[in-house]
Amino acid sequence: MNGFDQIIQRTTEKLYEDERLRSHLTDDEAKVVLGWAENWIQSQVSSAADATIAAQIAQNEFARVKQTVSAMNDLAAKEGTLNLAQAVAALEPQLKTQQVISRQDVFKLLTQLVGALWRIK
Repeated sequence: MNGFDQIIQRTTEKLYEDERLRSHLTDDEAKVVLGWAENWIQSQVSSAADATIAAQIAQNEFARVKQTVSAMNDLAAKEGTLNLAQAVAALEPQLKTQQVISRQDVFKLLTQLVGALWRIK
C-alpha cells in the first residue's frame, strides 16, 4: 500500500467509524452515501502532487464530505417519501460555492441529473 492509499484509508475509515453519519440511513442507503464519499475522497487525494499535499487534501475533503453526509443522514430522518426538491433543499448549504455558477454549468448539471435519473429508472 503506497502513501496515498494509506492516507485515503485512514480518512475514509473515519467516515465509516462515525455512527452519527449514518444513524438514520438504511444499510443500502449508507452503502450508496458512504461509497460516494469514499470515492470522492479517493479521487481528490489521488490527484495530489505529493504525500504532504495529499494529507492536506484528505483533511479538507473529509470535512467537506462529513458535512454533506451528515446533511444526508438528517434528510434520511424525515419520515415518508422524499422528493428531489426536498433533497436538493436539504443539501443547499453544501452546494453553495464562492463562485457564481454559470447558466451553462447549471444546464450541464441538469442534464447529468436527468441522465442519472433515467439510468436508475
